[in-house]
Order: sequence, then C-alpha cells, then structure tokens
Amino acid sequence: MTLQPARTEQTPAAPLEEFLAGVERRVERCRQRAETLRETLDEEATCLAQRRLNDLDELLRRKGEQVAALEEAEKHLRRSLQEAGYPAGRSGVRAFLRHAPGHVDRAWQDLEEELQAIQARNEANGRLIHRNLEHTRRLLDLVTGAHERPAGLTYGTQGRYDDGGERSRPITQA
Repeated sequence: MTLQPARTEQTPAAPLEEFLAGVERRVERCRQRAETLRETLDEEATCLAQRRLNDLDELLRRKGEQVAALEEAEKHLRRSLQEAGYPAGRSGVRAFLRHAPGHVDRAWQDLEEELQAIQARNEANGRLIHRNLEHTRRLLDLVTGAHERPAGLTYGTQGRYDDGGERSRPITQA
C-alpha cells in the first residue's frame, strides 16, 4: 500500500511529494527545537549541581520560551496531518507512520526519543532542585537552632521558647 494523504471534503489532498516534504520539514523543526531545549536542560542541570543560582532565572525564562516554541512546532505538525485527513492525536500519527517512507518514520522515532530524553532530564533537574531545597532547609535549621528544639515548643511570655513548663497569664489578666 502506498502512502497518500487522506482526502477530506474540506481540504483537497496535496501532491504526495509536497505533503511528505512538508511533514519532513515540520518533524525536523520539532527535532531542532527539542535539541535546543535539551541543551538548555543540560545547562540547567550544571547550574543546579554547581549551585550557580544566579544563572537560573535566565535559564528558566529561556526554557519556558523553548517549551512554547516546541509545542507550537508540534501543533503545526499535527495540524498538517489533520488537514491531510488523518485523525487527531496519536492515532493520526500512527496511521500516517504505517505508510510513511522509512526515513520519515525514522525521523519521527528520533524525535520521540529526543522528547523522552528531555522528559527524563527535566525530571532529573526537578530532583536536583528538591535536593538543593532540602539542603538549604537543613542549613537554615542549623543556623536558627531549629534542629535543637523538640517539636511542640511554643513561644512563651518571656520571649523564649516554652516547653510547657512556663504558663502565660490569661489575656484577661494582662
């Protein structure tokens, strides 16, 4: 069976070569955007590991822009398939790939692998952030002496932590 864009009443099918070239361009655009995002995530991981927190604001801004650009490129790719008559979502992509030439299928698989690597890197960065926050919390506890106070202490009338032995006066006797 040969690949042909599905025909719809609303959109006439483009010539096969033109359609495939357009899909290939869109897949490549997605792959390039994904690669750029992965590089930013790798840079973010380095900053987090080295605790170069001053660099994170710019990286987070850039990462947000790159995620939006990747989502936009993917939306255009899926729209191209829909306009050719393929169903929306993954089912349309699968239907297209069943009959796509090998190089197009391979490019799509490469894109999916890149997206999985991006997801894994982003999750790893999230764990680094959590670990850094936990480390900071422990340092603050050490500096403030919170590690020495048993849980349940309250602030007493003498301006110190009260373990329950000091009784404050009722507010009516103040």
